[in-house]
Amino acid sequence: MMMEVEYNGIPGSNFGVYAKNLPTIPPAVKKASSVEIAGRDGTLYLLDGGYESTEIKVDFNWIGKEEQWIDRWGQIQKWLSERNSHLSFGSDPSCFYKIMKVELDQAEHTTARIGNFSASFLTENGLRYLVEGQNEHSIEDVGWNPYEISCPVYKIYGEGKCDLVVNGNHMTANVGQNLVIDTERELAYREDGTLSNTAISGDYEELFLQEGENSVTITEGFELKIIPNWRRL
Repeated sequence: MMMEVEYNGIPGSNFGVYAKNLPTIPPAVKKASSVEIAGRDGTLYLLDGGYESTEIKVDFNWIGKEEQWIDRWGQIQKWLSERNSHLSFGSDPSCFYKIMKVELDQAEHTTARIGNFSASFLTENGLRYLVEGQNEHSIEDVGWNPYEISCPVYKIYGEGKCDLVVNGNHMTANVGQNLVIDTERELAYREDGTLSNTAISGDYEELFLQEGENSVTITEGFELKIIPNWRRL
């Protein structure tokens, strides 16, 4: 079988490249520290929060004109050279992985027209991010999170001082028309990109969307949109 693979928003089929088979996906592993306690048998493991990086290996091939073989390999290397990008598979189009870097094996010139190679994608945390979770949602849409803890982006519109409350945790913000609060990057900025970290007061981590039920409110007179960044195992 041949399967579509999209990386950095570009499908491999643009270069005639497909995965040769379904990839083997390693499980997401929670970060943990081991502790030895005197007088106690065994080892105690403490969860540190977050997930370990994982590696997804994909075997690819392509077919093209003989005289374009080297050029095609160069295009493929360029395509997969982007760091900190997104990877998705045709077998799971509603989700993607956050990739930190890609390592390529050498290309095999199996025939005059066919090439084979393998790529190892290093994920940020082994979790699948929902494409739908990259869109803006209302407060009501994010009241229930059936997935893992997520790091949302809050977009506030209005003028003046407001209070954003997530699960009882407060963040105060001074808004001049608009303000974006990115909990994963721990940044506050205007929609034009101007940094506004001094405009907020509070803990970014306390604004994460927890598994299950979540309560989100904003001061009356302000509009709030949320990019939930839902992610799942």
